Amino acid sequence: MEIQLRDAAATARLGAAIARVFADGGFVGLIGELGAGKTTLVKGLLAELDLSLEASSPTYTLLNVYETNPPIYHFDLYRLENADDLESVGYWDHIEDESALSCVEWIDKVPEAWPGDGLLLTLTYANDARTAKLEGPAAQNVHAEFNR
Repeated sequence: MEIQLRDAAATARLGAAIARVFADGGFVGLIGELGAGKTTLVKGLLAELDLSLEASSPTYTLLNVYETNPPIYHFDLYRLENADDLESVGYWDHIEDESALSCVEWIDKVPEAWPGDGLLLTLTYANDARTAKLEGPAAQNVHAEFNR
C-alpha cells in the first residue's frame, strides 16, 4: 500500500495519522535513505501528541525518549553493526513495553529488530516526489487515517 506525499508537511501529517492509530502504543519501523523524511515523520507524530516537544534524530544517542501519552521510544539503528548490538543498547527492554510507541529508524540495517507486528514504512524521495510504502498489520488503518 502506498501514499504519495507532496512535501515535508504531508510527511508530518502521515506521522500524526500514525500517532492516532497507535494511541495505545505499538511499533513503527522506518526505512529510507538520508533525507527521505524519517525524522520529519517522527516530528509529525510527536507534534500530534505534544506540541511543546521537538523531535530530533537519535543518530548519535541511539535512543530519544519522549514523555508523551503513550511514551515514544525513538531509536536509530544506523550505527549498529548486528543483532548483538540490540542487547547492548537495551533495545528489547524498550520494544517490549506495550504501552509505548516505538519508532525505529534504519530498521533495515538490523532486520532482526523487527518484532513482527505494527507497521513497516519505507520512505522514498526521488525526482521531487515522496512516497511512503506501508506494510504490516497496521498498514490499512494508517492509510485510512491519513486519508480521513
